[in-house]
Order: sequence, then structure tokens, then C-alpha cells
Amino acid sequence: MRNLNNLLEPIRAEMGLPALAAAVIEKNKLVALGAVGKRRVDRDDPVRREDRFHIGSCTKSMTATLIARLVEMGRLDWGSMVAEVLLDIRKGIRRDYWKVTLEQLLTHRSGLPDDRTPHPQVFTKLWSLSAKQRLQAAEVILQQEPVAQPGEKTIYSNGGYVVAGTMAEVVTGKTWEELMQEHLFRPLGIKSAGFGAPTDGVWGHRSGTGGYLPVPPSPFADNPPVLGPAGTVHLSMPDWARYAILHLRGATDENPPLLCKTSFARLHTPPDAGAYAMGWGVTQPEWARGRVLQHAGSNTMWFAQILLVPYAGAGFLVATNAADERARDGVHRVMDVLREGRLK
Repeated sequence: MRNLNNLLEPIRAEMGLPALAAAVIEKNKLVALGAVGKRRVDRDDPVRREDRFHIGSCTKSMTATLIARLVEMGRLDWGSMVAEVLLDIRKGIRRDYWKVTLEQLLTHRSGLPDDRTPHPQVFTKLWSLSAKQRLQAAEVILQQEPVAQPGEKTIYSNGGYVVAGTMAEVVTGKTWEELMQEHLFRPLGIKSAGFGAPTDGVWGHRSGTGGYLPVPPSPFADNPPVLGPAGTVHLSMPDWARYAILHLRGATDENPPLLCKTSFARLHTPPDAGAYAMGWGVTQPEWARGRVLQHAGSNTMWFAQILLVPYAGAGFLVATNAADERARDGVHRVMDVLREGRLK
């Protein structure tokens, strides 16, 4: 396996990032891996290749994959509607959302408002809830005034993924966290995955006037736990690569693992020829000879990006433990260098 440290370190040092990690996949195998920098800027503790990084909204395609498993099992249907599954809160939510389908939630076409800058009152209510109170969180989310008719347009909504995850919880009687371990991580041999800020190893960082400030692991080192289905997974780069290989195979193999080919096609295909599928941005950039799948994620203390190129059988994963403009630029630069080096 190729060591990427010599490629990563100059970029990390130039951008002044705490740590930087990356992985490359070719022909469904992890072929290159690297991790440079410090676990936290206030200690001389080097990051390790097996350390866990928070991947933020890159969690979304994982939630969609879990739900595809439940659809194949007959526990849900892509056309399952909010009001027919979430019966206990139906009277407490806006009727506008009663007929919103699972597929619309996962493709950001539910009509819910863009909440990347969340409404303060909504966010405060979500912070008051534990991960086991996701049904109450769904009720809070579905009390917001819609900004479009269901299916009318794509509007990015973390809340939509919380509602979809809640539907999975209601039909199974298990938490989203339990379902992710049972139906996704364990079948793929992923052992490092967890939820929220990693409790040991690498710390996330906030930007301060004097530089980066390490954030100790705690519930407040991430977004509210109820937002799990939208973006609270952490895992090691090698384990993230296992997940990436699943979706590369799903896009190319006739008999992929875990799900049938038609399920992967559903996960990877945006509605109405749009640009967002189920947890994946789908584009065909000038450099590509086919469509690519990508997503970025951040909880304001970490930044991660995944890029899959099915026609080439290639995948690229990059992450850092900071999330300001420098961190995003550093991750994007690494991604460009890796992609250009592999896809000439």
C-alpha cells in the first residue's frame, strides 16, 4: 500500500492544519493511505492512520443505504409516507408533510426549509433532546413551515434525514444507531465506527484569533445527537474505504454485496435528472468520462469529503480535524491532487 504522507504533509503545513488524512481506492481495493499532523494542536501527539475522523454529512448516504436495506426487507417502501409511519406524532405536525415520502426525504425534496444555518428556536429544541428522543425531534422538525410543495424542488435539509431515520426506528423498534451497526457496519467489517465526536485519539478544532483551539470530546463537540441520521458518524479512514468500496461495487457490479443492483441504482440516481440522489451529489464534470458521486461533511470542527468515480473504479477520501476556510481548501487541494494523479 502506498504511503500518502509525503503528499499530505506539505499541504497540511502550508495550510496550517492540525491533521490531514486521505485514502485512495482502485479496483475495489484500498491502495494508498496517509495521515499527518497532530491529534490536537496543544500536544505533540502525532495522528495515526487508524485514527477516527468525524465525517459529518457524508453520513447521509450511509443512512440512505441502511434504509435501502429495510426496503429490501419489506419493513419500509420508498413511497412510505410520513403520516402512515409516524402515527404517534401525526396530529402534532403540519398536514403539508403528511404525504411526504421516504424517497422525498432522502433526496431533499420534502419541502422542509434549508437548515444548514438552523433556526435558533428549532436548534435549541433539538439540543434539549437525547438520541433516544428522535421521534420528538421529528415532530419539532415537521412543525416548521414548508418552503415548497413535496417533490417540487431540491432544498437541502438535515431535518429530512432525521425524519427518515425516525421512520426506520419506528418500523423496527430499534434506534438508528443500533440499526447502523446491525445492517451496515457489522456486515462490512467496520469496527471503528461510532457516533458523535471520537472519545479518544483525534480531537476536532475550532478557529480562534490565535489559531486552532482543540475541542475536548463531549456531547457539545458535535451537533445534537438527534441529528445522527444527517451527520454524526466517525470512523477510521480504512473503514471509510470499506464503505466507499461498497458503493463503487454497487455502481459497477452485476451482483453487488449487501443490496441488489436496483437498490444501488435508486440510491445513486437523482430524481427528475437533478444533481442530488440519496446522500450523494451526482455530476459529470469536464474531467470525467462518466458520472461521479461525491459529498462533503462538517460539524464546524471537522471537514471530510468523499469522491467516487465508478467508470474508473476509483475512490478518494480526505478528512481533517478543523473546518474553517483553510481546512476546506486544504481538503479540496488534496482531493484534486489525488484525483489528477490517478485519473490522467
